[in-house]
Amino acid sequence: MRSAIAIIGGGAAGYFAAIAAREARAGRGGAVKLFEATAKSLAKVSISGGGRCNVTHHCFDIPRFLESYPRGSRELRSVFSRFQARDTVDWFAKRGVELKAEADGRMFPVTDSSQTIIDCLTDAARQAEVRVEHRVRVKRIQRDGEGFRLEVRSEGLIKSVSADRLILATGGGDSGFRLAAELGHRIVAPVPSLFTFKVEDARLSGLEGISVPSARIELVLAEDERFRADGPLLVTHWGLSGPAILRLSAWAARELHRTDYRGTLVINWLGIPLPEIERHLLECKAEESKKSVVSVAPGVPRRLWQRLLEAAAIDPQKRWQEVARKELSTLCELLGRSRMEVSGKGVFKEE
Repeated sequence: MRSAIAIIGGGAAGYFAAIAAREARAGRGGAVKLFEATAKSLAKVSISGGGRCNVTHHCFDIPRFLESYPRGSRELRSVFSRFQARDTVDWFAKRGVELKAEADGRMFPVTDSSQTIIDCLTDAARQAEVRVEHRVRVKRIQRDGEGFRLEVRSEGLIKSVSADRLILATGGGDSGFRLAAELGHRIVAPVPSLFTFKVEDARLSGLEGISVPSARIELVLAEDERFRADGPLLVTHWGLSGPAILRLSAWAARELHRTDYRGTLVINWLGIPLPEIERHLLECKAEESKKSVVSVAPGVPRRLWQRLLEAAAIDPQKRWQEVARKELSTLCELLGRSRMEVSGKGVFKEE
């Protein structure tokens, strides 16, 4: 049997490609077939965004949008010039699905249900007459003249499928890389991304669950290899997590893999320049002079403040007016430049 276009992979990318391909060929004939190895399509869409499906991001300025991509921004520029986040919003709107933007820019269906996106994609595929076949595993691909010949296993039987065009939409699975390599593509080995950091530091002991809303973090792997991220920071049982850490793990994914996930974090717990931290501490000394140092935490959780006072060898019951200039300097350094060693990835395989 022969298809005009064969698509391997029944995830969001596969469905979107199949629908776009079929609509582009409207009136010209030729089947578009989508092969999914499992019994159910769009499985990962159902759990995306905690079951709500974060479809895209509310940023329609392409240069600014590209700043969020650790790698490949140059290649993506031409892609986004043809189809960007605004087009994604419009695409779903034309099919009756309204998206909403949340405070952090993520966009979800107004229903807050991934099923809305699944239904939209499956309905659009059905209307476009995309032929979806489940439990079909592509074992091998060969070039066949100007087209391709696919060897597939379906219901225990091996059969051959020919196609004029082929789209691989297999995600990060090994099978897709293998098929691409067989066709002559060079594969860059993938490495983990979006993971937490294992940090063993006495200053974090017992602080599990503490979060800081606006930290500024620098990851130092070498003198000329530094990565920075701002955002919420969370202390865990094994180290550090939160959006700022996850962002660093993405931007430095390959470099961290090379260093066996070891490096140095420089943490600014307040996310403001050191001179401002120093000014803030001097204000505490002047305005809260008779209060104990421990009772006035300058913008960090109380338990973390206690731990930083311990690290600075300052009696927590000492009054602010009694804090020496050298002690203030030490506190400023701890608040603005706490150094901690990363000794590995988080203990869970969440990447």
